Amino acid sequence: MLVTLIKVSDEHINERLDVVLSSLLNSSRAQVQKMIKDGDVTLFGAKVKASYRITGNEEFKVIIREKEALDLTPYKLELDVRYEDEYLLVVNKPAGLVVHPSFGHNHQTLVHALLARGDEYSDVNGVFRPGIVHRLDKDTSGLLIVCKNNEVHNKISRLLQKHEITRRYSALVRGKLSEEAGVIRTYLTRSKENYQKMENTPATGKLAITHFKVKERFKGYILLEVDLETGRTHQIRAHLEFINTPLVGDKLYGLKKDPLYDKGQLLHASYLAFIHPYTKEKVEVRAELPTYFSKVLARLQKDQ
Repeated sequence: MLVTLIKVSDEHINERLDVVLSSLLNSSRAQVQKMIKDGDVTLFGAKVKASYRITGNEEFKVIIREKEALDLTPYKLELDVRYEDEYLLVVNKPAGLVVHPSFGHNHQTLVHALLARGDEYSDVNGVFRPGIVHRLDKDTSGLLIVCKNNEVHNKISRLLQKHEITRRYSALVRGKLSEEAGVIRTYLTRSKENYQKMENTPATGKLAITHFKVKERFKGYILLEVDLETGRTHQIRAHLEFINTPLVGDKLYGLKKDPLYDKGQLLHASYLAFIHPYTKEKVEVRAELPTYFSKVLARLQKDQ
């Protein structure tokens, strides 16, 4: 049995507890509901219901039973570290690599590879997410900050909350846009029809702001440069679907089987910039497009 604390940020205000925990644990909703029913999820020592609505920054005590326990055995995997100092590092995560262990991905995650390096990491987000202050979806590649202690974790977290970290992505989308640049503003919350998806719900959703700029146009496709002003779950994916230009390869928000590329969404976190909370110097990190992404662009350029 393993006992851990999971702090839920105000990003999830008014969402159901079972929906939020299933997302944070990457578990099925039914499995989380069983844990809640069995009394393995408590708030201030009291049992809670699956329908409990998040009010913001609650810290839940979660018991992981032996049959459900996650394996934190270090796994040696060569990581593409683009920046590192005594406080933090920035990793260029490949597509297909899950960030932290969950019920569906118990081995060979980024966290397992980080643990194999032998360093100390923050534990603000619990034992299953050492060092992890923000995430990328499994099939999104690119730059991710990892914190080495709780103090730097909290400082980086505040920079994220105040929108003082530039997070820039390259995104290949399907469809047409008349504008060369623009801003997408919606209020995102979980879809009632499909809890895995986020949708625009002005009455109850959280403000989400994404800036985009056209980098190159092709026949039926557009390469965008996308900057996050806020950092909601699936924000870029949901926003691009909202303006009818879904990501190529995104099975959840786009086509189930994309004829151009269907091995994951073509979304890459290509640039990070922030003022280092200790040195006060500007940190800029870049990551070129992965080979498979570049090959798709080359095909489109050839067909122009």
